[in-house]
Amino acid sequence: MSALLETKPFAAILPSRFNQVKRINKSCEASSFYQDCLTRLQNVQQWNYMSLLSFAHTITAHDASGLALNRPLEKGDHLKIAASSVIDGKRFFWFLVDEIEASKEIDLSEESICITLREIENPGLMMANSAINQFKSKCELRLRRLINTISMDIQIRSQQTVDQSKIFLEYFRWELFAKQILLQL
Repeated sequence: MSALLETKPFAAILPSRFNQVKRINKSCEASSFYQDCLTRLQNVQQWNYMSLLSFAHTITAHDASGLALNRPLEKGDHLKIAASSVIDGKRFFWFLVDEIEASKEIDLSEESICITLREIENPGLMMANSAINQFKSKCELRLRRLINTISMDIQIRSQQTVDQSKIFLEYFRWELFAKQILLQL
């Protein structure tokens, strides 16, 4: 049997989508609630208290030089997830903040933010060897307010083996994370 036939099947693009929606009766309350949700989404330290990770010990944000951050995420930042046990041969997972797009309508009827995360092997090797950090899994976190409706949409794309993609989806509880971003306190 050839080596080509023995390789594991790849999920060319294995999309998964998680969506949560909340409707608020008054538009002034909807705008305030959106701002609360936006703060939760941009504050990575709060993610440690959410159920995004069934296994994570800590999740921290770092800038491009590796310094820990205590501010909202920006393009080029890295997220480091330290697992409490070895998962798929790894104890650390890294994500690069690939893009952050925010928009707001002039009449204030709609506003949104989209944070795109890309899973990478090691941020220290990004410049040294770009092949190591090729596309594995990509995650778009989109928070949107349209008049009185606030939605959290998470879309995941993966170019890993089917087994690796399942691990990524099983250990990261994206659906629960979307619900907790829209949690009314």
